Amino acid sequence: MDLEEFLSENGIPPSPSQHDHSPHPPGLQPAASTAPSVMDLSSRASAPLHPGIPSPNCMQSPIRPGQLLPANRNTPSPIDPDTIQVPVGYEPDPADLALSSIPGQEMFDPRKRKFSEEELKPQPMIKKARKVFIPDDLKQDDKYWARRRKNNMAAKRSRDARRLKENQIAIRASFLEKENSALRQEVADLRKELGKCKNILAKYEARHGPL
Repeated sequence: MDLEEFLSENGIPPSPSQHDHSPHPPGLQPAASTAPSVMDLSSRASAPLHPGIPSPNCMQSPIRPGQLLPANRNTPSPIDPDTIQVPVGYEPDPADLALSSIPGQEMFDPRKRKFSEEELKPQPMIKKARKVFIPDDLKQDDKYWARRRKNNMAAKRSRDARRLKENQIAIRASFLEKENSALRQEVADLRKELGKCKNILAKYEARHGPL
């Protein structure tokens, strides 16, 4: 006879150890443990508190110095220095402009006319050639007077071209002096504004840390 059948026939309850190991009745289920497991805690810690707010791990870090900027960043396009217009209160004398302009052509504009380094080189002093005495009998020749008229016209054209160029350089230099003064004033204003911006940035970084 089995031990369990003997105990049940004599009305003796089984031992506590056997009672603990006995299966649960089919109608009753064991109560679920309310303590969360380690896996549940790790998953809850990684999940955001609110569904609309991303977790701190998903937030992008700011761009550090030396890090390449994204390709789609809006950067200003380079500026051609020749296209910059500086407001200069300069009005040359119309008579001086007339002396600096070629007759029948466009009026000389000191704002647009630029001279090369070769044109601005100092010209050496040219000594006049020694006069050659011409006998009176040769002055009666038509070739002599034709050659002399041609030489005089060429010398006059050379003097006029040199005087025209000197006048243009003088007016251009006067305009550049005015423009240089205006640019210096603009640089002084920009440096003053830059100093204010640096002071504001220094106060911000002292309070909130470097950018």
